[in-house]
Amino acid sequence: MEKKTLMVIGATGTIGMSTCKALSALYDEATMVIKAGVRNPETATALAELPGINVVKAEMGDAGLAASLVGVDCLFIVSPGVADRAPLVLKTMKSASTAGVKHVMVVSVLNAGTDSVFGRQFKFIEDGIKLLGFEWTILRLPLFMENYWGFKDSIVSQSAIYCPVDRTAPYTPTVTENVGQMAAKIMSNPAPHTEMTYKVTAPAHTFGEVADAFTASMGKEISYVQVPYESAKQAFMGMGFQEWQADGIMDLYHGIDEGVAYLNDTGDYEAVMGVKQPDVATWVAGVAPYFV
Repeated sequence: MEKKTLMVIGATGTIGMSTCKALSALYDEATMVIKAGVRNPETATALAELPGINVVKAEMGDAGLAASLVGVDCLFIVSPGVADRAPLVLKTMKSASTAGVKHVMVVSVLNAGTDSVFGRQFKFIEDGIKLLGFEWTILRLPLFMENYWGFKDSIVSQSAIYCPVDRTAPYTPTVTENVGQMAAKIMSNPAPHTEMTYKVTAPAHTFGEVADAFTASMGKEISYVQVPYESAKQAFMGMGFQEWQADGIMDLYHGIDEGVAYLNDTGDYEAVMGVKQPDVATWVAGVAPYFV
């Protein structure tokens, strides 16, 4: 069997790292070569320690990137959280086309194509991937359950969660480990996933249910406090988010409040992986001991 070369670029980020860990778990020396493309290979020690992972220098948008992509069968582009990520990803996809990459997969968001900060960025990316002559797959991601770590300080100090979203509005955040596992499975055999746009969602829950799950797991009441959107935006900026990023998150929060259809759980994860993602109670039970 001919070896396939699989590559993740943007491999040091949360989704890139999760995907590399999942690819490492699937690694078969006889059938695959796995590359992790990063800006600074000398600092990517966690990636280098993963069995089967070859860390290589590959910077998105770099003029010489095509040379690093020659021979790659499937490339997963995990876009960085920067304001100009759309043109960076487009340049990277053009380099992949020049290099003859057979299949390209890219991260997007659930609200791609909407009149929103992230929606406009990722519409540009989704439109571009369909025009460059290679096979493609799009993974649309929601918010992450891991974002609940951002509530740790207020849970510990005030037994409360602060957020602008209505406590009864359902949405479908995903678990980053599961995203990596789905991406790795697709990369290992991308042909069945050609020209597919997947929504990588988990079973729906509400922010009220998040508070209830922490209450049940911690043995004390954790209250949910709905705050004004402007206060939430300022809190995100206080945590180091740039204003455009905070505005993008507020767009997503407004979408939850408005009950927009793109937040529905389509079952795409289960269709590809054969199992559902964990529900919020299961996820919270696993992390609650660290919230004391």
